[in-house]
Amino acid sequence: MDSDGSIPNLISLSQIPTNMETELETDLLEPVVFTQGNAASDGFCRFTLQNKGFLHSHSKVFLSIVPGAGVNSAFFAPNVGIGQMIKKAVLKIGNKTLNEVSSWDKLFAIKSALIKNENNKEREQFTTGRFMANEFRYTEGSDVDASSYGLDNGLEYVITAGGAPPGNLNVPIWAESDNENPAECPTFSVDLSDLFPFLKVNQLPLYMINEPINIELTFHPTVGFRNQIGSGDDATKETLITRSDIKFCADYVYYGQNDEMTQFANANRDMSFSFVDYRSSDMTVNATKLGTGIIRNVGMANRVVNRLLTTVSDSGLGEGDIINQQNGLSPAVTVGVPGIILYNVRYNDRFEFTSNVNNTARLFSILTDSEGVPFLTRDQYSNQKQLMTADELQGISQTILNGKFFYLGTKLTNGRVGNRGLEVHLSGDFPAEADLMTTFAEYLRVASLKDGMFEVFNA
Repeated sequence: MDSDGSIPNLISLSQIPTNMETELETDLLEPVVFTQGNAASDGFCRFTLQNKGFLHSHSKVFLSIVPGAGVNSAFFAPNVGIGQMIKKAVLKIGNKTLNEVSSWDKLFAIKSALIKNENNKEREQFTTGRFMANEFRYTEGSDVDASSYGLDNGLEYVITAGGAPPGNLNVPIWAESDNENPAECPTFSVDLSDLFPFLKVNQLPLYMINEPINIELTFHPTVGFRNQIGSGDDATKETLITRSDIKFCADYVYYGQNDEMTQFANANRDMSFSFVDYRSSDMTVNATKLGTGIIRNVGMANRVVNRLLTTVSDSGLGEGDIINQQNGLSPAVTVGVPGIILYNVRYNDRFEFTSNVNNTARLFSILTDSEGVPFLTRDQYSNQKQLMTADELQGISQTILNGKFFYLGTKLTNGRVGNRGLEVHLSGDFPAEADLMTTFAEYLRVASLKDGMFEVFNA
């Protein structure tokens, strides 16, 4: 308890201003519903939580796959790891939706770019399958001369006899999924707070809720989306989720030695808290339309929108490439000259920027102001400089990563969105492969918990 005898706020993920005994109980939950999906339809699973304690925001969902026959070196895209399987994530309390994020894997790719390289290499590749880290590729025989850089997962590059290019970086054996050894396919996890923005700032007081709490995950179809494959593997085979390995590791936290949690519940029978959610908007595009300029209305009228995130992607990237559909294409570079880019956001009858932003360096700075520092190289972000190595990962050239992480992020400053909604103005010299424009709007929501019943509404 606090010095005045009151119970501190146990829901907010912040430091509790008192010493309080805590107990942790862990349950390994099976999905109550599971559908594998097929080549033409999505997979699905649902977990139902027990109404006890506080749900720890870093509880995990465990997932594993087995690739089809003839695939012996399946791995996960380095920028998203096991997250590339998940298409949509929904958190429900009763019949109310607390968080619902469509195109979740693409949002996860943007957020994953904010992780330091060393964290990816030393931790994330073991827990989530992400290993987007870079190292210098030194000239043979030199310890100081590096003409390029490439991916770094802790293994040495395999150089052909005589040192002829290209070299090859293998995925660690323990991280590969092999159809011939299904029992040795790795299991990775996804953090609950990564799935649901609500849990970034709050814990769920499950014991205070008198309604069922469900987590619903929608998975991509079985062919082309769930993993990457090495050179020579068959891209037409189905990748199946291992049913016995799907688990929700729920950590329940209990506070105090006596009846502190009961006192907290009695003192907070009617409480509310704010959080954010993401609304995605997809639009089919092509290089011609992008060249002449696109004005995309993403809606969100009468809502408090904090940020916008936009990508233009190549949905043709698939299993046979290093990364999948979770990419963001940059304007094309022709003979070392960057392509044209014009970007702005309009709402409430005014533009966010007084003139269209036409410089990739400034766009990177705006993204940093909005989201934080992306740990991306200039090549990976805007396809400029072109120092990415021609060496390979699992037999696939790493140059494919050039210009595949071009994310547009904007922190909005003009208040609540009016009746006309938000408009994204975008034009540029994008590659011919550009075919999908995705925009995420981060907007404010409010949840109230009164006598065990949840209500959710927009701020």
